[in-house]
Amino acid sequence: MEKIDFNCIFCAIAAQRAPAAIVYESDGALAFLDIRPVAQGHTLVIPKKHSRNLFDLDDLSGMAVMHASRVVARALRAAFNADGLTMLQSSERAGGQEVFHYHQHLAPRFIGDGLMSSEPGERRMHWRARTSPSREELQAIAAKIRAHIKDD
Repeated sequence: MEKIDFNCIFCAIAAQRAPAAIVYESDGALAFLDIRPVAQGHTLVIPKKHSRNLFDLDDLSGMAVMHASRVVARALRAAFNADGLTMLQSSERAGGQEVFHYHQHLAPRFIGDGLMSSEPGERRMHWRARTSPSREELQAIAAKIRAHIKDD
């Protein structure tokens, strides 16, 4: 990890200076559970090197994050028997970014889960936290996902 922003919570998590329920780690990326999940297993994937957003992300970090996202997505599908997955990334305040360290959201999806509008022809997302799991609950969910990690 070359570049760290000591005011960034995600850099602190990557440096193991802040707690997180880790799902996957490689040399260039880290995946951990969102503390305000929209679905059980909602995971954030970040580059270990600080990048503010997609506009700032270097190619090697981007490849590390995409590889980690693919590995974690497969584990999420297996762990929760998910019907699908939503991957969401927002850049800058106008795009909806709240934490200014590049990250991708991976949320297991199920038919009728309510994260998508049920109105015919309408595809509006209802992306908001649905639970506030305890640290122990997050660790248990992370262990369930890690049991399905296959880094190939």
